[in-house]
Amino acid sequence: MRNLLLVVVAIAGIAAGWQLRSVTAERTASATGAAALTAKQMASDPVATQRPLSKASRSVAEPHLDESTPALSAMESLEAFYDVLGRADSGREAAVRAQLQRFINAHSGQLANQQRWSELLAFYQRLVNLDPHTAEHYYRLAEVQVQLQLYDQALYSLYFILQDAVMGAKAQALERRINQRLQFAEGITVPLLKHGVHHVVEARLSSSELRLLLDTGASITTLTPDAARRLNLRYDLSRSISLATAGGLVSAPLIEVSGFMVGEAEVDRLQVGILPLVGADGFDGLLGMNFLQRFASSINQQDGVLHLQNKRE
Repeated sequence: MRNLLLVVVAIAGIAAGWQLRSVTAERTASATGAAALTAKQMASDPVATQRPLSKASRSVAEPHLDESTPALSAMESLEAFYDVLGRADSGREAAVRAQLQRFINAHSGQLANQQRWSELLAFYQRLVNLDPHTAEHYYRLAEVQVQLQLYDQALYSLYFILQDAVMGAKAQALERRINQRLQFAEGITVPLLKHGVHHVVEARLSSSELRLLLDTGASITTLTPDAARRLNLRYDLSRSISLATAGGLVSAPLIEVSGFMVGEAEVDRLQVGILPLVGADGFDGLLGMNFLQRFASSINQQDGVLHLQNKRE
Protein backbone atom coordinates (compact mmCIF):
# COMPACT_ATOMS: atom_id res chain seq x y z
CA MET A 1 0.00 0.00 0.00
CA ARG A 2 2.84 2.38 0.88
CA ASN A 3 4.58 1.65 -2.40
CA LEU A 4 1.33 2.23 -4.30
CA LEU A 5 0.88 5.59 -2.55
CA LEU A 6 4.41 6.66 -3.52
CA VAL A 7 3.73 5.74 -7.13
CA VAL A 8 0.50 7.82 -7.16
CA VAL A 9 2.29 10.83 -5.62
CA ALA A 10 5.10 10.51 -8.16
CA ILE A 11 2.67 10.35 -11.07
CA ALA A 12 0.74 13.35 -9.75
CA GLY A 13 3.97 15.29 -9.36
CA ILE A 14 5.03 14.48 -12.92
CA ALA A 15 1.58 15.45 -14.24
CA ALA A 16 1.60 18.73 -12.32
CA GLY A 17 5.08 19.52 -13.58
CA TRP A 18 4.09 18.73 -17.17
CA GLN A 19 0.95 20.88 -16.86
CA LEU A 20 2.94 23.79 -15.40
CA ARG A 21 5.53 23.56 -18.19
CA SER A 22 2.74 23.31 -20.79
CA VAL A 23 0.90 26.40 -19.49
CA THR A 24 4.17 28.34 -19.18
CA ALA A 25 5.22 27.45 -22.71
CA GLU A 26 1.80 28.34 -24.10
CA ARG A 27 1.74 31.72 -22.37
CA THR A 28 5.33 32.52 -23.28
CA ALA A 29 4.69 31.74 -26.92
CA SER A 30 1.53 33.85 -27.02
CA ALA A 31 3.02 36.94 -25.38
CA THR A 32 5.38 39.54 -26.80
CA GLY A 33 6.39 40.63 -23.31
CA ALA A 34 5.21 40.64 -19.73
CA ALA A 35 2.73 43.45 -20.39
CA ALA A 36 1.23 41.70 -23.40
CA LEU A 37 1.01 38.48 -21.41
CA THR A 38 -1.05 40.27 -18.79
CA ALA A 39 -3.50 41.51 -21.41
CA LYS A 40 -3.92 38.08 -22.99
CA GLN A 41 -4.39 36.44 -19.61
CA MET A 42 -7.11 38.94 -18.77
CA ALA A 43 -8.77 38.51 -22.13
CA SER A 44 -8.90 34.73 -21.84
CA ASP A 45 -9.68 34.55 -18.13
CA PRO A 46 -13.39 35.22 -17.37
CA VAL A 47 -12.50 35.76 -13.71
CA ALA A 48 -9.88 38.37 -14.56
CA THR A 49 -12.38 40.49 -16.46
CA GLN A 50 -14.48 40.70 -13.31
CA ARG A 51 -11.62 42.15 -11.22
CA PRO A 52 -10.31 45.73 -11.28
CA LEU A 53 -7.32 46.04 -13.60
CA SER A 54 -4.14 45.50 -11.61
CA LYS A 55 -1.08 47.71 -11.87
CA ALA A 56 0.52 45.17 -14.16
CA SER A 57 -2.58 45.12 -16.35
CA ARG A 58 -2.66 48.88 -16.50
CA SER A 59 0.90 48.82 -17.76
CA VAL A 60 -0.45 47.31 -20.98
CA ALA A 61 -1.77 50.75 -21.83
CA GLU A 62 0.41 52.87 -19.55
CA PRO A 63 3.88 51.30 -19.49
CA HIS A 64 5.36 54.15 -17.45
CA LEU A 65 3.35 53.07 -14.41
CA ASP A 66 5.51 50.02 -13.88
CA GLU A 67 9.14 50.31 -14.96
CA SER A 68 9.73 46.62 -14.35
CA THR A 69 7.23 45.71 -17.09
CA PRO A 70 8.51 45.82 -20.68
CA ALA A 71 6.74 48.63 -22.54
CA LEU A 72 4.54 47.93 -25.50
CA SER A 73 4.19 50.35 -28.37
CA ALA A 74 1.15 52.62 -28.33
CA MET A 75 -0.49 50.56 -31.08
CA GLU A 76 0.11 47.28 -29.21
CA SER A 77 -1.26 48.83 -26.02
CA LEU A 78 -4.32 50.07 -27.86
CA GLU A 79 -5.03 46.68 -29.40
CA ALA A 80 -4.44 44.93 -26.05
CA PHE A 81 -6.99 47.18 -24.40
CA TYR A 82 -9.62 46.46 -27.07
CA ASP A 83 -8.88 42.76 -26.77
CA VAL A 84 -9.60 42.96 -23.04
CA LEU A 85 -12.65 45.15 -23.66
CA GLY A 86 -14.10 42.70 -26.14
CA ARG A 87 -14.04 39.93 -23.54
CA ALA A 88 -15.13 41.94 -20.49
CA ASP A 89 -18.59 41.26 -19.10
CA SER A 90 -21.10 44.07 -18.60
CA GLY A 91 -20.02 44.55 -15.00
CA ARG A 92 -16.43 45.39 -15.97
CA GLU A 93 -16.91 47.08 -19.34
CA ALA A 94 -17.34 50.61 -17.94
CA ALA A 95 -14.16 50.34 -15.85
CA VAL A 96 -12.12 49.06 -18.79
CA ARG A 97 -13.49 51.79 -21.05
CA ALA A 98 -12.58 54.44 -18.47
CA GLN A 99 -8.99 53.22 -18.32
CA LEU A 100 -8.86 52.99 -22.10
CA GLN A 101 -10.03 56.61 -22.40
CA ARG A 102 -7.37 57.75 -19.92
CA PHE A 103 -4.73 56.04 -22.04
CA ILE A 104 -6.08 57.61 -25.26
CA ASN A 105 -6.14 61.07 -23.67
CA ALA A 106 -2.64 60.74 -22.23
CA HIS A 107 -1.01 59.41 -25.39
CA SER A 108 -2.80 61.69 -27.86
CA GLY A 109 -2.17 64.69 -25.59
CA GLN A 110 1.54 63.93 -25.47
CA LEU A 111 1.79 63.60 -29.25
CA ALA A 112 -0.19 66.81 -29.79
CA ASN A 113 1.94 68.78 -27.31
CA GLN A 114 5.05 67.62 -29.16
CA GLN A 115 3.36 68.33 -32.52
CA ARG A 116 4.02 64.79 -33.72
CA TRP A 117 1.07 65.01 -36.08
CA SER A 118 1.97 62.09 -38.35
CA GLU A 119 2.17 59.71 -35.38
CA LEU A 120 -1.06 61.08 -33.98
CA LEU A 121 -2.69 60.58 -37.39
CA ALA A 122 -1.69 56.91 -37.44
CA PHE A 123 -2.89 56.50 -33.84
CA TYR A 124 -6.38 57.86 -34.56
CA GLN A 125 -6.64 55.97 -37.84
CA ARG A 126 -6.03 52.75 -35.92
CA LEU A 127 -8.45 53.85 -33.20
CA VAL A 128 -11.23 54.42 -35.74
CA ASN A 129 -10.60 50.95 -37.19
CA LEU A 130 -10.77 49.33 -33.75
CA ASP A 131 -13.78 51.34 -32.57
CA PRO A 132 -15.80 52.57 -35.58
CA HIS A 133 -18.88 53.42 -33.51
CA THR A 134 -17.39 56.21 -31.36
CA ALA A 135 -18.03 59.57 -33.01
CA GLU A 136 -15.38 61.44 -31.04
CA HIS A 137 -12.61 59.34 -32.63
CA TYR A 138 -13.67 60.52 -36.09
CA TYR A 139 -13.72 64.13 -34.90
CA ARG A 140 -10.24 63.91 -33.37
CA LEU A 141 -8.97 62.23 -36.53
CA ALA A 142 -10.38 65.09 -38.61
CA GLU A 143 -8.68 67.65 -36.35
CA VAL A 144 -5.31 66.00 -36.92
CA GLN A 145 -5.95 65.82 -40.67
CA VAL A 146 -6.64 69.57 -40.63
CA GLN A 147 -3.31 70.14 -38.86
CA LEU A 148 -1.63 68.25 -41.69
CA GLN A 149 -3.73 70.18 -44.24
CA LEU A 150 -5.35 66.95 -45.42
CA TYR A 151 -8.63 68.77 -45.89
CA ASP A 152 -10.35 66.29 -48.21
CA GLN A 153 -9.57 63.45 -45.82
CA ALA A 154 -10.83 65.51 -42.88
CA LEU A 155 -14.14 66.17 -44.65
CA TYR A 156 -14.48 62.45 -45.31
CA SER A 157 -13.87 61.65 -41.62
CA LEU A 158 -16.48 64.20 -40.56
CA TYR A 159 -19.04 62.86 -43.03
CA PHE A 160 -19.76 59.88 -40.75
CA ILE A 161 -20.66 61.98 -37.70
CA LEU A 162 -22.36 65.11 -39.08
CA GLN A 163 -25.73 63.90 -37.76
CA ASP A 164 -24.42 62.42 -34.51
CA ALA A 165 -26.47 63.52 -31.50
CA VAL A 166 -23.41 64.35 -29.40
CA MET A 167 -20.65 65.33 -31.85
CA GLY A 168 -22.75 66.44 -34.82
CA ALA A 169 -22.75 70.17 -34.04
CA LYS A 170 -18.97 70.27 -33.50
CA ALA A 171 -18.43 68.24 -36.66
CA GLN A 172 -20.55 70.64 -38.70
CA ALA A 173 -18.65 73.63 -37.30
CA LEU A 174 -15.32 72.05 -38.21
CA GLU A 175 -16.66 71.20 -41.66
CA ARG A 176 -17.56 74.87 -42.19
CA ARG A 177 -14.07 75.98 -41.12
CA ILE A 178 -12.46 73.50 -43.53
CA ASN A 179 -14.65 74.65 -46.41
CA GLN A 180 -13.81 78.21 -45.51
CA ARG A 181 -10.10 77.45 -45.71
CA LEU A 182 -10.52 75.73 -49.04
CA GLN A 183 -12.55 78.62 -50.35
CA PHE A 184 -10.09 81.19 -49.04
CA ALA A 185 -7.25 79.55 -50.91
CA GLU A 186 -8.37 81.81 -53.76
CA GLY A 187 -10.02 84.41 -51.51
CA ILE A 188 -13.57 85.73 -51.47
CA THR A 189 -15.03 89.13 -52.17
CA VAL A 190 -17.76 90.86 -50.21
CA PRO A 191 -19.74 93.68 -51.88
CA LEU A 192 -19.41 97.10 -50.27
CA LEU A 193 -22.39 99.46 -50.31
CA LYS A 194 -21.73 103.17 -50.35
CA HIS A 195 -23.23 105.41 -47.66
CA GLY A 196 -21.84 108.91 -47.96
CA VAL A 197 -18.13 108.63 -47.26
CA HIS A 198 -18.61 105.29 -45.52
CA HIS A 199 -18.77 101.72 -46.78
CA VAL A 200 -21.44 99.30 -45.56
CA VAL A 201 -21.12 95.50 -45.36
CA GLU A 202 -23.83 92.94 -44.78
CA ALA A 203 -23.13 90.51 -41.95
CA ARG A 204 -25.01 87.63 -40.32
CA LEU A 205 -25.33 86.52 -36.74
CA SER A 206 -27.79 83.93 -35.42
CA SER A 207 -29.38 83.76 -38.90
CA SER A 208 -30.20 87.49 -38.71
CA GLU A 209 -28.98 90.05 -41.24
CA LEU A 210 -26.95 93.03 -40.04
CA ARG A 211 -25.85 96.20 -41.81
CA LEU A 212 -22.51 97.35 -40.45
CA LEU A 213 -20.36 100.36 -41.26
CA LEU A 214 -16.85 99.30 -42.22
CA ASP A 215 -14.48 101.12 -39.87
CA THR A 216 -10.78 100.23 -40.08
CA GLY A 217 -10.14 102.76 -37.32
CA ALA A 218 -12.29 100.83 -34.84
CA SER A 219 -10.32 98.31 -32.81
CA ILE A 220 -13.41 96.27 -31.99
CA THR A 221 -16.65 95.36 -33.74
CA THR A 222 -19.74 96.91 -32.17
CA LEU A 223 -23.50 96.42 -32.28
CA THR A 224 -26.14 98.93 -31.29
CA PRO A 225 -28.35 98.21 -28.26
CA ASP A 226 -31.33 97.87 -30.66
CA ALA A 227 -29.49 95.21 -32.70
CA ALA A 228 -28.50 93.38 -29.52
CA ARG A 229 -32.13 93.28 -28.38
CA ARG A 230 -33.29 92.06 -31.78
CA LEU A 231 -30.75 89.22 -31.59
CA ASN A 232 -31.65 88.43 -27.94
CA LEU A 233 -28.07 89.08 -26.88
CA ARG A 234 -27.69 89.53 -23.15
CA TYR A 235 -24.93 91.67 -21.72
CA ASP A 236 -23.70 92.72 -18.32
CA LEU A 237 -23.20 96.44 -17.82
CA SER A 238 -20.54 95.71 -15.21
CA ARG A 239 -18.34 93.98 -17.84
CA SER A 240 -17.35 96.95 -19.98
CA ILE A 241 -14.43 98.38 -21.92
CA SER A 242 -13.45 101.91 -22.82
CA LEU A 243 -13.74 102.77 -26.51
CA ALA A 244 -12.48 105.87 -28.28
CA THR A 245 -15.19 107.62 -30.32
CA ALA A 246 -15.45 110.95 -32.08
CA GLY A 247 -16.97 112.29 -28.87
CA GLY A 248 -14.19 110.93 -26.65
CA LEU A 249 -13.85 107.81 -24.49
CA VAL A 250 -17.06 105.92 -23.72
CA SER A 251 -17.76 102.78 -21.70
CA ALA A 252 -19.38 99.89 -23.61
CA PRO A 253 -20.54 96.46 -22.41
CA LEU A 254 -18.49 93.63 -23.94
CA ILE A 255 -19.89 90.25 -25.01
CA GLU A 256 -18.65 87.28 -27.03
CA VAL A 257 -20.66 85.94 -29.96
CA SER A 258 -20.29 82.77 -32.04
CA GLY A 259 -20.72 82.25 -35.76
CA PHE A 260 -20.26 85.90 -36.85
CA MET A 261 -20.21 85.98 -40.66
CA VAL A 262 -19.39 88.51 -43.36
CA GLY A 263 -20.08 86.94 -46.72
CA GLU A 264 -18.75 83.40 -46.33
CA ALA A 265 -16.06 84.46 -43.87
CA GLU A 266 -16.92 83.22 -40.40
CA VAL A 267 -15.35 83.82 -36.99
CA ASP A 268 -16.37 81.33 -34.35
CA ARG A 269 -15.74 83.54 -31.32
CA LEU A 270 -15.73 87.31 -31.63
CA GLN A 271 -15.79 89.98 -28.94
CA VAL A 272 -18.37 92.66 -29.63
CA GLY A 273 -19.05 95.92 -27.83
CA ILE A 274 -22.60 97.24 -27.35
CA LEU A 275 -22.54 100.88 -28.37
CA PRO A 276 -25.07 103.34 -29.87
CA LEU A 277 -24.22 104.79 -33.29
CA VAL A 278 -24.76 108.54 -33.14
CA GLY A 279 -26.01 109.99 -36.41
CA ALA A 280 -26.09 106.65 -38.22
CA ASP A 281 -29.69 105.56 -37.98
CA GLY A 282 -30.58 102.42 -39.92
CA PHE A 283 -27.27 100.71 -39.24
CA ASP A 284 -26.61 97.95 -36.73
CA GLY A 285 -23.04 98.73 -35.72
CA LEU A 286 -19.41 98.86 -36.85
CA LEU A 287 -17.26 96.16 -38.41
CA GLY A 288 -13.93 96.62 -36.64
CA MET A 289 -10.39 95.37 -36.88
CA ASN A 290 -10.84 92.47 -34.45
CA PHE A 291 -12.77 90.81 -37.28
CA LEU A 292 -10.73 92.05 -40.23
CA GLN A 293 -7.39 91.09 -38.64
CA ARG A 294 -8.45 87.44 -38.60
CA PHE A 295 -7.92 87.49 -42.37
CA ALA A 296 -5.67 88.96 -44.99
CA SER A 297 -8.06 91.77 -45.94
CA SER A 298 -8.01 94.57 -48.45
CA ILE A 299 -10.52 97.14 -49.69
CA ASN A 300 -10.91 97.83 -53.40
CA GLN A 301 -12.76 101.14 -53.42
CA GLN A 302 -12.82 101.36 -57.20
CA ASP A 303 -14.66 98.03 -57.55
CA GLY A 304 -16.50 98.46 -54.27
CA VAL A 305 -15.48 95.13 -52.71
CA LEU A 306 -13.83 93.84 -49.56
CA HIS A 307 -11.37 91.04 -50.30
CA LEU A 308 -10.82 88.42 -47.55
CA GLN A 309 -8.37 85.56 -47.61
CA ASN A 310 -7.11 83.14 -44.99
CA LYS A 311 -3.81 84.13 -43.50
CA ARG A 312 -0.98 81.76 -44.33
CA GLU A 313 -0.24 79.51 -41.35
